[in-house]
This record gives sequence, C-alpha cells and structure tokens, in this order.
Amino acid sequence: MKLTFVTVLGFSEGIVVGSGIVALLTLLDIIPRLCQITKTYHYLGRYEYMLISGAFVGSLFSLIDISFDFGIICVILLGTFYGIFIGMLASALAEAVDVIPVMERRLNIQGMIKYIIIVLLIGKTVGSIVNWTILK
Repeated sequence: MKLTFVTVLGFSEGIVVGSGIVALLTLLDIIPRLCQITKTYHYLGRYEYMLISGAFVGSLFSLIDISFDFGIICVILLGTFYGIFIGMLASALAEAVDVIPVMERRLNIQGMIKYIIIVLLIGKTVGSIVNWTILK
C-alpha cells in the first residue's frame, strides 16, 4: 500500500513538473527561437525530439542506480555539449523575455552587452569548475 502511494505520488509529481517545463518552452517559443537564432529552422522537429528524448533518458538514469565508465575524454566531451545546450537554451529564454534589451536600456550600457555576456560566461564557467572540483 505504501509503495503504491509513493509510486503514484512520484509519477504525479513528475507529470506536473514535466508539464510545467513543456508549458514554459511552448509559451515562450524557446525551441523555435533557438532555431531562428542558429538559422536551423528546418531541424525544428529534431530539436524537439532530442529535447524530449534527453529529458526522458536523464530522468530514467536519475531514477535507476546505473553508472558508466566512459573515461575522462568522453566525460569532458559530453559535459561540453551539455553546457552548450543549456547555455543556448538559457540565452534563448533570456532573449524571449527581453532581458538583455531591458537591462541595456535600464543600465544605460549601449554597446557593452558583449562584454557583460563574456563576463557572465567566464563567471559561470569558473563557478562551475570550483563547484565540481573544490566544493564537490
């Protein structure tokens, strides 16, 4: 009885969180905007398929106790691709809600956005490396 309740509760929570993410991506047109920025709109279906597949496989691997020994080179390569995807998705989200133009107008920093983005990227990278290596 208890196991069934926990299973149904976990499944229900997963559906709610997944629906929220899909609603966010759909309402803000994140994937189509990402395709428009990268001029790869003809791959829209593939992007959507990869996003759904990646979310499913990632969720599945977080639920089961499984590990792989790919080696350090493969981990670096996969981590780089993961970081690129998350960065592009975050950039598309920021652009969809017009964060960058609003920040540029409010702070009166026309022409300095590229430097701010570079500093944000360096800060995020250094922070992630410190978190993974020193703080663990």
